Amino acid sequence: MEVVAAATLYGLFSAWMLFPIFGVRPMLTTSAAALTWIEFVAVIAWGVTREDCASGSCSAVGEVAGTAVAWDLPALAIAVVALAVADAVRRHRSGTRHRATSEQRR
Repeated sequence: MEVVAAATLYGLFSAWMLFPIFGVRPMLTTSAAALTWIEFVAVIAWGVTREDCASGSCSAVGEVAGTAVAWDLPALAIAVVALAVADAVRRHRSGTRHRATSEQRR
């Protein structure tokens, strides 16, 4: 689970920094930033309660944080990146069509 948490944090932070450079819509950049901070807090909460879970008496906070770190937040991170890619493809295709029709008019 540590690898998943580290990869998710790295990917979200990278997306947060690179989305403005690539011209991704601000809504997706803000989503990446919010998910980065939520993941960071969830990893800290999971790390603090991890010892209790190993001994068998896992608290509700530990279970929720572990599930969020392992499954929920990585899935949301993949969704945000997929939406950014889909938006970029849509923009590229609409720009290509616009250029092609304007060249035909000449």
